[in-house]
Amino acid sequence: MKDLYSVLAVALLIATVSAQNSTSNYLLTGHSSPLTSSFAHQFFNLASQYGQQANTQEVRVYQDRAYDDELCDRDINFIRDSINNLEEWALEFPDTWGRLPIGLFWGHTISMGQYEECVAATSTHSYEVRGQYCLARLDIKEFYQSVKKRGEEFSRISYKQTDPEIFELGICVPKSCSPQKANDLLKSVITTYYGTSLADPNFEMVTEARCKYDAPIELRGIDIFAIVFFSLIIFFMVASSVYDYIQTRNGAPKKPLLVAFSVLTNAPKIFTVKKVNNPNVIHCLNGLRCFSMMWVVFGHGYMTFYDLPHINKNAFYTWVETPYSMLVQNGSLCVDTFFFMSGLLMCWGAFREMERTKGKLNIPMMYFHRYIRLTPVVAVVVLYIMSLYKYSGAGPMWFKLGTQDQRCADTWWATLIYVQNYAFPYSICISQSWYLAVDTQLYFLSPLFLIPLWKWGKKALIPIVIILILCLGGTFATFMLNDFTLFRVQDDQVDLRQRLTYYPTHTRIPTWLIGVIFGYFLFTRNRGRQIPMTKPLVLTGWFVAFGTMLACMWGPYWRILPDTPDSPLIEGAFFEPLSRTAWALSIGWIVWACYNGHGGLVNDFLSWGFFTGFSRLCYCMYVIHRIVQLVNAARLQTDTHFSNYDAILRWWHDFGITLTASIFATLAFEAPILGIEKAIFGKPAPKKPTPGELAKTAPVAPTSAPVDPAPEPKPVEEVKAEITPTSSSEENPSKA
Repeated sequence: MKDLYSVLAVALLIATVSAQNSTSNYLLTGHSSPLTSSFAHQFFNLASQYGQQANTQEVRVYQDRAYDDELCDRDINFIRDSINNLEEWALEFPDTWGRLPIGLFWGHTISMGQYEECVAATSTHSYEVRGQYCLARLDIKEFYQSVKKRGEEFSRISYKQTDPEIFELGICVPKSCSPQKANDLLKSVITTYYGTSLADPNFEMVTEARCKYDAPIELRGIDIFAIVFFSLIIFFMVASSVYDYIQTRNGAPKKPLLVAFSVLTNAPKIFTVKKVNNPNVIHCLNGLRCFSMMWVVFGHGYMTFYDLPHINKNAFYTWVETPYSMLVQNGSLCVDTFFFMSGLLMCWGAFREMERTKGKLNIPMMYFHRYIRLTPVVAVVVLYIMSLYKYSGAGPMWFKLGTQDQRCADTWWATLIYVQNYAFPYSICISQSWYLAVDTQLYFLSPLFLIPLWKWGKKALIPIVIILILCLGGTFATFMLNDFTLFRVQDDQVDLRQRLTYYPTHTRIPTWLIGVIFGYFLFTRNRGRQIPMTKPLVLTGWFVAFGTMLACMWGPYWRILPDTPDSPLIEGAFFEPLSRTAWALSIGWIVWACYNGHGGLVNDFLSWGFFTGFSRLCYCMYVIHRIVQLVNAARLQTDTHFSNYDAILRWWHDFGITLTASIFATLAFEAPILGIEKAIFGKPAPKKPTPGELAKTAPVAPTSAPVDPAPEPKPVEEVKAEITPTSSSEENPSKA
């Protein structure tokens, strides 16, 4: 018996060695390569067989692309033979494919492969074969459901998480293959390797929208128009600057229209800061505006950052349980800062105008100036999105994130008349422009509040407060009726929630009206003088204000901790409207304290001259920043890593590019429009006050902060154009 075991052992050893030698000899013959066993390599072997069996001879046309399935079969056969011959150009086809998932169980559900190598792949023979990249979608629901999950007590992810359903795989096929042909071949090969669990016959893996090859650029009419338009703007800037320089050197007078585009004239208006005292300027608003603008870019940056191809994407579910994440989850509070400042400065500017004109407002001109000052920059961004945007990048992520031009195709006109928040809430052309729509609609409604306040004073506050309360109640009722939760990330109806409670003007009126009421009292009771307060009262005010802001920001944090029960619906219904209101009241205290000399270091910092120059760029930054973020994200062709540090790095380069683009946009579009408007319409000469009026209204500037000049009373339309989160003013930037 022992002899039998010995014989079998020797025989097995000999067979094993022989097999190894045989394999080694096979690998050395040149008939195999390190790629042979890969799925991408075998695709071309198996696809060539399936193509012959199918014997298709069909020419398919997808939009402007023509495909020939018979030619596709020949191309695949040619690639297969060239791969077996180890020709480099052919090896590039399987080389560019995505690989088996890495980190799938940490949320990494995409393997992009090498996009640029694929679209550049070209045969070196007279018979031309060119590469076509496609981002295929594999249905992995059935596979993932079969995985035996770890117990809840060992789960790394304690927040709301769903199993992945789709794995995205970059593939490279000949450009002659139609998406349908590539889809059929990929399903056949996957079925051979993995069975039918990943190849649902009713599931479309490859689609025309996610396939791209290196085709010649064919400019459309709108593309040519955009190129000519931007070229003319640059020409005007150069010509106007040259004219400005020559006239300055010769000491000759300058025509206002001819220097409207001059960089030499407009740049100092952005970067020059003068420190003078004037009671009509509230300098701390510059710092508030700039910090809010940075917060907006920060929050939107995280929104975009989440969509990137992270190798540890599931880290998001633990990240949302950190206190730091509340800066993003409750980041929408910065919008209420803007609405508060908008209402305040609307009232302030209107009262200054009506003080000059004895209670009259030129409402048609108000509306005209508002539109002509805000719209050019918005229109230019819309033009760019609809024309040159599609040429700004390419790659796997561009299929997923570079779709802004498709949103604009049917909705651009609503953006230009500021009704997009109601007309197309699910497909806003410039996503963040909903704020401009709300603010513009409130601007058009403002005479209904401003004129009664001017005529009847505090009596008009009663109906205003009633409207404020009714709108708060409307938001509360909307939450209750639609079962909206405390946090958006917990809500299964995020889009509906945005449409009903975030974008509508009627849900934003309360914060704006608080600003109007505050502006009324600040102008009528406080302008030109400081209201003294005892130190204990001042400290109490700051303590309450900061405590309220912290409560609005981090108060609900405990609700998202793993062991905390979900919040009842009524909690979210109360928190949403009341947190906005409380935040606005706290901002009101900051403004009031700084204006009256009770701001100390806070006022000195917020009134820093740096913020004055920075605030003049906020208008263009607000309109431009999302496009910059989307282009930067959609151009990615490699995996990323999710962490706060990585997110902040992306925020800095998004912010830097946005700032640079905003400087150009301000010099090329916003500042010239202000110059042209001033040259055409001029400004009414201020009425000279009588000695009695001078004695009665002699300004006493706040001593706690330097302020900019306000040369003469500005029409309310000029002031309003400066109070969006985005605008700048050539004369009084602190009112942006």
